[in-house]
Amino acid sequence: MSSKILFSPIRLGKVEVRNRVALAPMGTGYYNPDGTVLDEAIPYVEARAKGGVGLIISQFTAATKFQRFPLMAANDDRLIPSLKRYADAAHRYGAKVFLQIATMGGADPLGSYAPSAIDIPWYSVLPKELTKEQVERVIEEFVQAAVRAKKAGFDGVELHGAYGYLIAEFISAFSNRRRDEYGGDLEGRMRVPVEIVRGIHRECGSDFPVGFKFNAYEEVPDGNDLETAVKIAKIMIDEGVVYLQPATMSTGIAALGLMKYPGVPILYHPRDISIPVAEYIKRHVGDAVPVMAFGGIKDPEFAESILAAGKADIVCLGRQLLADPEWVNKAKEGRRIRPCLRCNVCHYEAVAWVRILACTVNPYLFRESEEPLKPAARRKRVVVVGGGPAGMMAAMVAARRGHEVTLYEKEKELGGLMVPGCRPPFKSDVREFLEYLKAELAESGAEVKLGVEVTPNMVRNISPDALVVAIGAKPVRPEIKGLDKIKTMTAAEALLNPGRVGNEPVIIGGGTTGCETAVYLANHGKNVTVIEKMIELMPFDEVGYKYTTTVLWDMLKKAGVRAICKSEVLEAKPSSLVIRIGESKPFEISADTVILSIGLRTDQQLVDSFKAACA
Repeated sequence: MSSKILFSPIRLGKVEVRNRVALAPMGTGYYNPDGTVLDEAIPYVEARAKGGVGLIISQFTAATKFQRFPLMAANDDRLIPSLKRYADAAHRYGAKVFLQIATMGGADPLGSYAPSAIDIPWYSVLPKELTKEQVERVIEEFVQAAVRAKKAGFDGVELHGAYGYLIAEFISAFSNRRRDEYGGDLEGRMRVPVEIVRGIHRECGSDFPVGFKFNAYEEVPDGNDLETAVKIAKIMIDEGVVYLQPATMSTGIAALGLMKYPGVPILYHPRDISIPVAEYIKRHVGDAVPVMAFGGIKDPEFAESILAAGKADIVCLGRQLLADPEWVNKAKEGRRIRPCLRCNVCHYEAVAWVRILACTVNPYLFRESEEPLKPAARRKRVVVVGGGPAGMMAAMVAARRGHEVTLYEKEKELGGLMVPGCRPPFKSDVREFLEYLKAELAESGAEVKLGVEVTPNMVRNISPDALVVAIGAKPVRPEIKGLDKIKTMTAAEALLNPGRVGNEPVIIGGGTTGCETAVYLANHGKNVTVIEKMIELMPFDEVGYKYTTTVLWDMLKKAGVRAICKSEVLEAKPSSLVIRIGESKPFEISADTVILSIGLRTDQQLVDSFKAACA
């Protein structure tokens, strides 16, 4: 793409960054217990730097000994060599790199200290209140963490004053109830970050760059509003910070998606939903320092439009750079970019399960050393049965390794269940990924045959060197008395043909698929009811996290969908269903269409017959 701003350099204090794209600071989900940099993080950083990113902001790095939860750390001199590996990885390919210094404070699940010993949703355990002497120690430990960052070769540091972590806890009136000089009015609550920045400049030099990430909007009682955020920004500008990275925060993870400005916009959100936060700050601070825009930025054209409209000076990309580390180079050269789904699997893995980051669309995330694909030692004839996402990827990879590949799909279109799955307008991210897969497959050299249903006899006749069975799974059909007496279809059929659905459909199964189908049909004017056997909708989705599902549940309510949980269908009649809630007396509800969404099951018999055909 042609860009006047996105690929132009920008100065952060004394540091010149080659373009306006920053890798957002993101936790990796897995950490060395001794605080050293994870080995897998080095090729991860290298890949994003090599991919053209201008500025890399490190993951959360513990600055103090008050931090108990094991994370990457800068709270001891022994960690300087480890930190240097991280900085060198970014510099190796021309990126600048800032170390994000932070501490969890009251949010530390292993128990810690906070400005005030109060019970608020940000904390999973009741913290101890920091004494004045401990506050002074915290400030000095942050300063020394910055000193270590400088010694390790970082170009600057980012002071993390956002979310529910310690610096944010001091700044927000929601969490800071102190009556000494570190609490009270905004000046008092800002004293900790102010003294940290002053200390860094004292020890590292007045020209050592310090960026500042902070909660510009908090949906909590007495939390920061945008007007307060401007005051915070101006205080820190006066202290010499070189950029501002505004963020947003609510009472907890589940509530983040329901905010006016979600901190991590997902596929159900409009893509520009959080941009107004950066825009507001930028409008009020002008050109004093660069302002970063955040939140689901995927497309180079959209990124350019943010900068061109003066809403921000830098775009901060997180999940999109997990999906495609080559985003910047591909955008500059007009190459196809692997799109992020905004599904939040990465966030779920790292935050809820504390597992290493994973990505739905990029299998090489934190396995960057396994790329690029190695040519096959011997060219083989490969047959792939099934043109869903798995079959498409298998065919693409095999062809790019040099094999002779033929993919067969029984339908007239590639995509499998992604085709109905991306039909709702709020699933446009999935549609984009499907189009990406189709285009990549077309360029891979694999032969694609649509409308051909492969049988075991065909496999025997073709006699391929390798057979990939990617036939997916079939919808489960429950044993319900009279189900043949009422119009019945699968969720996929309903999504593809909403016109065939009656005005009073009942969806059996309240998982994500059933709930998305319910919203889609309700938006088509249908009076939708969802029947779920468990005590709540989507009970097995995002266990211990409930970010995406909370947003979808809110969409159901706004669409007027009726949900009946802890219930089962006993009988189907031509215009009604007999259901029972728990052990209560059965009753009837109106229904003119039954939509099945109770899961999928592999056709193991067919799979086994394909295997036997290869024997």
